[in-house]
Amino acid sequence: MNYTKTIGSNIRYERKLRGLTIDDFAKVIGMAPGFVGLIERGQRGTSIANMVRIAEFFDITLDELITKDLSEGKVSTPKSVNKVDKDRRALISMISTMSENKVQILAANAKALNKYIPTPNAKEAMLEEFDGE
Repeated sequence: MNYTKTIGSNIRYERKLRGLTIDDFAKVIGMAPGFVGLIERGQRGTSIANMVRIAEFFDITLDELITKDLSEGKVSTPKSVNKVDKDRRALISMISTMSENKVQILAANAKALNKYIPTPNAKEAMLEEFDGE
């Protein structure tokens, strides 16, 4: 088994599943985008510490990252991988690379916009909680 290829294709699969670019993903895990690209193509290996960090980020086991073909869907992928989750992860990765000034501007804008986003009233909130159980 070619573990380098398996690890690389699994990283690419999980990254794309979450809607992340190589640049965004690399910044979040603290690696150079070019190096991540080499790993994804199976041209370079990486340290165990990096693999652990990557597996934790994707919420998968190290064994799944190294030995399984995650694209086959036979492994337990995170339950919450949907559009909203992808958007949240993309926002988190973008925010983690922004300057402090840009983060403050973004936070101020988010607070201002939040005033115009309807929130459920108490009855609706209780019904949503009940439906979720």
